[in-house]
This record gives sequence, structure tokens and C-alpha cells, in this order.
Amino acid sequence: MSSDKILVLCPREAISLDPPAARPDASISGAPYAEDAVEDVVVCLASIEAAWAAGEFQRLKGTLASVRKLARDTGLKDLVVVAAMAEHLVTGQDEVALAAVIARLVRVGEASLATLLEISYHQI
Repeated sequence: MSSDKILVLCPREAISLDPPAARPDASISGAPYAEDAVEDVVVCLASIEAAWAAGEFQRLKGTLASVRKLARDTGLKDLVVVAAMAEHLVTGQDEVALAAVIARLVRVGEASLATLLEISYHQI
């Protein structure tokens, strides 16, 4: 097999926001929307990746619940759906499916962060 026929797959995620999340005056627990939302999502995603890498499934389950709640509060409905899928899989026996969904969660989370930052920059 020739190496010129090897393809590289680059998965991309389209992100959609609920209208309240796009408002400049939206807030999360009384804190400014963009700054705290981005910071909290970053912390959750880093914790998810660390828990997954360490095989700490109880911590992973708790962090998935946190990121799902944060995503729901900020209107990131795609992140809510993927986090819920991962929460369901973390208690099961399908490690391959869980690995795929965790990878997707990270992609969706990163795309969500980019979307939040883009909105905040356009509103300045």
C-alpha cells in the first residue's frame, strides 16, 4: 500500500447556542458570563481529561455532571448532550464507546469555548 493514499481524518464539531447564552448580559450564578463560563469549562475539560487518563472513573463521573450542569446553565446544548452520553457510558462496560465520547466531548468543549470567546469579542 502506497503512503500517498493515506488520509487524515480531522473531526470537527458544529456548535449551537441557545439564545440566552448569546446575550451579553447573561450571567452564571451572578458572575460575568463570558469570563466565568470560559474559565469553568476549561477547568472541567482539563479535569475530565486528567481523570480519564488516570482511570479515575468516579472523579470522571462527577466532573461530567459538573460540565453538563455548566453547559446547561450557559446554553451550550451540544455540550450538554455529549456530557450526558459520557455520563451514561462511564457506568457501563463499553470502554471503546466511552473513549470515543470523551474525545468528542473535548472537541465539543473546545469548540464551545471558541464560540463563547468569539461572542464576547464581538460584543466589546
